[in-house]
Amino acid sequence: MTSAYESDPIFQTNPLQVLNIVTRIQSQEIALPDFQRDFVWDSTRTAELLGSIMSRYPVGTLLFWEQGEGQAFASRSFDGAPSSPNKLPSVLVLDGQQRLTSLYQALTGSGDERYFIKVDEFVDIPSRSVREVPDVDFEKAIFSMPTAAKTSRRSRPLQPSHLPIAEVHQFDDWLDDYADTIENDPQLPLTAKEAKSLYREMRDKYISPLKTYGLPVLTLPSSTSMDAVCTIFETLNRTGKPLGPFELLTARFFPQGVNLRDLWDEAEANHRALKEFRIDPYNILQAICLRVRGSAQRADVLKKLSGEDIKAHWQIATAGFAGVIDMIQSDCGVTSHKWLPYGMLLTPMAAVWDKQKELKPLERPQALRRLQQFFWASTFTTNYDQGANSQMGADYSRLSKWIAAGEGEAPEAIGELHINATTLRTATVRRKALYSGLICLLAKNKAADFHTGQSMTTTRAREAESHHIFPKAYLAKQQGAESPELMLNRSLIDGETNRIISNHAPSLYIEKMKAAYGEQRLADVLASHAIACEQGGGLLENDYTTFLDERLEIVIQLIEEATGKLIQRDISPR
Repeated sequence: MTSAYESDPIFQTNPLQVLNIVTRIQSQEIALPDFQRDFVWDSTRTAELLGSIMSRYPVGTLLFWEQGEGQAFASRSFDGAPSSPNKLPSVLVLDGQQRLTSLYQALTGSGDERYFIKVDEFVDIPSRSVREVPDVDFEKAIFSMPTAAKTSRRSRPLQPSHLPIAEVHQFDDWLDDYADTIENDPQLPLTAKEAKSLYREMRDKYISPLKTYGLPVLTLPSSTSMDAVCTIFETLNRTGKPLGPFELLTARFFPQGVNLRDLWDEAEANHRALKEFRIDPYNILQAICLRVRGSAQRADVLKKLSGEDIKAHWQIATAGFAGVIDMIQSDCGVTSHKWLPYGMLLTPMAAVWDKQKELKPLERPQALRRLQQFFWASTFTTNYDQGANSQMGADYSRLSKWIAAGEGEAPEAIGELHINATTLRTATVRRKALYSGLICLLAKNKAADFHTGQSMTTTRAREAESHHIFPKAYLAKQQGAESPELMLNRSLIDGETNRIISNHAPSLYIEKMKAAYGEQRLADVLASHAIACEQGGGLLENDYTTFLDERLEIVIQLIEEATGKLIQRDISPR
């Protein structure tokens, strides 16, 4: 351990191995100060972090604060880690919570997602060699599955070559089984002995860093004043605009007579929807790169786009985004940016938007319906949760032919809708795409206002929030009740109505609604929210589990209508 300043040791630096930190989080020796925000990273960012560590790339410095004896600073455990009120940590994490929570959950198998490695992506079997880092497609090599989907059929069925990251410490045992699988596969020219030699080399290059990678840590001594700690924390978390690809290309294209900043200002002035839906100007460049290079990968946008490409396609791409946004607002219930399932999903749609504009007037409606089907299928297949840049390229190559005349292969999400009832039944509001997709379906279904029974206008739908149908406070009193944060327990409800619902049992506020505007209108209002209202049903009987099962079936029917695909209704035991 060395001091940052030998004459005045303000803080100390010391690299700590990943496995050491995970073990200390597990034992609650390392914890979080209570003022830290919640864990918010999605599976894509976690996978990117894992890829960087496997590549031995820098992932940033951590900031710890030692806790002295008797120091009673409020703390809490990491998400997914054990929690004992009487256990006092010796170290608090001031900066690095998102990274450490991601690593802890991935390496211990806790949290909402389970992470896997496709080991074959790291080797070249014909040459019997391990690939170098630039040759590995980490978007394909690392993937995740929701915890609740472990026993159900998914779009990524597990294969013998898929190594759970939570089991990397058992790699050699796993390899014994996989080497036998390889030897018995006539298409793979490897014996078990050769396979073990090759994959052990891969282990040393890519798997070992998941345990031995040294994370740089700056540690403040326990004597650091509270005022200093607060100042440091606020400084570290102050938002700043990073230098991104758009800024880099603005500088590169300026000598070619292309001023990207002026073009973007003009686009926002001409298309108000770009600002309303917070379109990143980099997405415009990705759409252009799709059109001229068939790729949305960052490297291709940075290296292959030219000033002439921008001149030829900028107006088409920006108009494409505006047109797609108008369509999903009017026909798909996406009333505002906050309910957009995937921002990246708009990019391939915008890149092909001009294809339907070129059609004869009577042919355009069918093309628009295909685009809407693609939007819904991609949303509920959750194809854009991971590897979005690769997904955009794959979708664009098929969309450009398919939407115009139904020619060629349909996009992957259209071909097979990989989602089942179990996933929908167990999804919480943290599954953003599924949750937003449900809310958009309800807006599309013209969900009526709970309180007044009036049809929800576009303006009212934009202002309405998502609130609990079975109040959270009410469920807290019900022993053994399922989580109140399941997405099936949410709907578009305005703030005034939510205050009326308060913590009351559903049967009580439903009676008030019936008295206000009659039984038939009540049934119509609830139906517009995909809620059953029969006597003996879950809502009227305050039976949360029955309510969820009933609503699941209605929601499935709405998804099937929107996507044109059937959903598996096999439900795993809860």
